[in-house]
Amino acid sequence: MSNYTFDFVQADAVLTDMNNINKRIQTSIDEMESTVEASLKDWTGAAREQYAISKVAWNNAADNMVLYLEQARQTLLTISDNYGSTEKRHAMIWNDVRGG
Repeated sequence: MSNYTFDFVQADAVLTDMNNINKRIQTSIDEMESTVEASLKDWTGAAREQYAISKVAWNNAADNMVLYLEQARQTLLTISDNYGSTEKRHAMIWNDVRGG
């Protein structure tokens, strides 16, 4: 029989890290966009057009990255909640069996 354990402290730390990473990704993207767009007035027509096209693809990829990380964070949160609920339920069952 396998013996599994779940470290709630580690899970909470990972959830916090994932949330912070998502914030840093968005902040970095916003900063890069501001920097590039500040110099956009100096770009030629073709370069400016290509930037607009590339920006759409970049924004979609960045949005997906944030979305996927948030989905992973939510999944880990659900797993952690489920483990916690199961442990409480099992403790109550054993307490009832022992006549507690």
